[in-house]
Amino acid sequence: MMTKQEEPEELIQAEKLMHQGNIKKASQIVWEFGKKNNLTDHELFFCKLLKANISYKRGRYTDAINYSDQIIKESQERGYIISLFDGLMIKAFCLVTVGEVNETENIIEQSEALFQRMKEELTIDLRERESFMVRIKANIYAWRGDIHQTLEYNQKALKLAEGSDDKELTSASLINIAIRHELVRDYKKAKVYAERAIEIGYQPFLGVAIGILIDILLCLNDIENAKSWLEKISELREKDDSKMHFTIYLYYKALLLKSSLRAKNRVKSEKLFKQVVDEMDISGRTVTFLGDKHILALINLCDLLLIELRMTNDLSIIEEINPYIEKLLEFSEQHRSYWVLAETHLLQAKLSLLTFDIKKAKRFLTQAKQIADRFKLTQISTKIANENKDLLEKLELWEKLKKSGASVAERFNLAQLEEQIGGMVQNRALLVSQIIETEVSIYRDKKICIVCRGEVLRFSYICNCGALYCRNCARTVIDLDNVCWACNAPIDYTKPSKKFKYRTETLKGQEKAKKK
Repeated sequence: MMTKQEEPEELIQAEKLMHQGNIKKASQIVWEFGKKNNLTDHELFFCKLLKANISYKRGRYTDAINYSDQIIKESQERGYIISLFDGLMIKAFCLVTVGEVNETENIIEQSEALFQRMKEELTIDLRERESFMVRIKANIYAWRGDIHQTLEYNQKALKLAEGSDDKELTSASLINIAIRHELVRDYKKAKVYAERAIEIGYQPFLGVAIGILIDILLCLNDIENAKSWLEKISELREKDDSKMHFTIYLYYKALLLKSSLRAKNRVKSEKLFKQVVDEMDISGRTVTFLGDKHILALINLCDLLLIELRMTNDLSIIEEINPYIEKLLEFSEQHRSYWVLAETHLLQAKLSLLTFDIKKAKRFLTQAKQIADRFKLTQISTKIANENKDLLEKLELWEKLKKSGASVAERFNLAQLEEQIGGMVQNRALLVSQIIETEVSIYRDKKICIVCRGEVLRFSYICNCGALYCRNCARTVIDLDNVCWACNAPIDYTKPSKKFKYRTETLKGQEKAKKK
């Protein structure tokens, strides 16, 4: 590998700019340098390494994985131990971000042995590389839903990053720690870490850090301070009129309006949240924080409509909620945010209870549980299991309410809808680590189970209609009602089946019939 003296000045400058957060300028220098003729193998290799770094920092994970694979191969051939480690870390970061936790763990296991060898053989400072590796471990624990381990590893990553010229290392760790403290409702500590992240001034994360601080201030009911920080985002937007800053500004303006008790402000809030949703392209590449804001805008739109439902008792509002739920499911599935996917199916189950559609509620609960179990989301899995148990215990009560024509308010309370949507809004901190920066094309060739939405490996059941089930979900569906969720045909013909009847009448029609 080249020494610093052998590295071209342009690439040294690009590396410094990258560490400071000027990714755009660094990118221009590196790609222009790569177009030069008569570059040595060493120069081409270092250029490729910088392209891998820049690609993952810009959220271009397909490109970053391709570059890192080339770096890993060439490093092994040339015996470059440091660049081999760097290539493995970039690939691991990309994979954990797109939810490939098992593959990431395999790479980390290899990398730890390599890192130990580097410590024994080299005299250079390895703290930055170790900080990055530890942060990747923290991300693995985040996927597993282990908040305390995630926090512990991010704190270790921060300690290792202190004093580094690479501002991203410190800024990312501070933001991750702030998020975890917010998640466990320790808002004072969360605020301290968010403010420290803002002080560092790492430009790509500055709007993110300010947004997290606004979230924390709203949790502390400090509306005035939250408004003043919204002005800071407005100033950022004036300096850099990017889509990111525009979206962040719209989202937090909507959030502040929603916190108002006045109905006219909630109407304005709804319009702004809709604008955030309309601005996003769910089919292509996205930036993590924008993906986060897109999903949260959808959740907040559902929340506003549920507030209206609670106030008016008008069940036809559910028809207005459903399109947002469909977008929520589509976006979270495409971007592999399984926490959101499971929570949304749980919300669907509770909405089904409002119209006394118990069978539908059971099916949504089953799907939510299968997703949570498949992707080892232990906290939500326990929550769904408790919800299912609660429903089974209250089946008789639901039947009585159906016969007596109970009011919407009674159904709302029994379904605990307010707690469900409130939990999704309050647990927004989970989204930052769960929303994925990726290109959907990476996964388009995978076979996906119709129930848990995970990849089908080895054994599977394929219905005549083409619907695909993994082994575990096929067994679960057989136990539930033994019919295909796509075509209603029996799955196991040796056992009884209960065909699922979709209710076609409108909710508005149901209400009119009830009034008659």
